[in-house]
Amino acid sequence: MAQNETTNETSPFFSEDDAALLLIDHQTGLIQGVENQDTITVRNNVLALARVGQIYDLPVVLTTSRAEGPNGPLLPELTEMFPDEEVIDRSDVNAWDDPEFVKAVEETGRSNLIMAGILTEVCVAFPAISAINEGYNVQAVIDASGSFNDRAEQAAMSRMEQAGVDLTSWFAVSSEMLKDWTKDIAPEQAGHFGERTGFYELVMASYEAAGSD
Repeated sequence: MAQNETTNETSPFFSEDDAALLLIDHQTGLIQGVENQDTITVRNNVLALARVGQIYDLPVVLTTSRAEGPNGPLLPELTEMFPDEEVIDRSDVNAWDDPEFVKAVEETGRSNLIMAGILTEVCVAFPAISAINEGYNVQAVIDASGSFNDRAEQAAMSRMEQAGVDLTSWFAVSSEMLKDWTKDIAPEQAGHFGERTGFYELVMASYEAAGSD
């Protein structure tokens, strides 16, 4: 059962003080199977979510599935972003069936779990539902995950929602962490939005232009 003394039981929203980020099977081989988003987009979204973990100093758990085989190693950008994090390689299809993975999650001390992975219907849905059954609160970041096709992902999302998993996006996660634009970290967050989204880059450019008049 999840244990976390810092969780605000009255709030449905996660915070930097009570959430952990789980990046599941974002591997060089598996990402080639994502067809409901183009590879560039899903890669951008995965790295955007990972950067949120860095900005808010969230505990991060990284895992791969049979990295020595055709699934391939973890995306090299993630290894570079989290050089001190052990990548848990496993043979279990459901990451939650791997004792080392569950131990790593427990050691974060957080009961609010933010999950993303490839493929959505297996690598996200299976551990997300398993974690819910163990008493955790789970957000599944859909745009930092991916599937063979839209129908498979829709089925996975429906299954997760019925189990109590909240579906979200990396932009929503980062906004949920920020909470208030007066926080010291807000300029860094705004820069991140601009770097990873075309629309917020325009927002920043418009703001800066107005300020220069």
